[in-house]
Amino acid sequence: MDSVTEIKCCPRCGSELELKEKSYAMGSALFANRFHVNIYACPKCNHVELFAAEGELVTCPVCGTKHPAREKCAICSLNTVLDGKYGR
Repeated sequence: MDSVTEIKCCPRCGSELELKEKSYAMGSALFANRFHVNIYACPKCNHVELFAAEGELVTCPVCGTKHPAREKCAICSLNTVLDGKYGR
């Protein structure tokens, strides 16, 4: 069972937490290696828990930055906008 399909319980009331956002990037897009989390919320008491996102990241073949598969590489996007004057 992986970290997303594993049942997680609320530490406050014991109810099952619901996945609200998968592989959310913490921090600015300017950070080459942002930390990614899965966000869970309790439907009963509204408590929020963050868990490290695992296995949902891909490595950019151009710059080597890790990012969620559903997002474009932030470093390469900035390099496109800034004409190659950022990162690497």
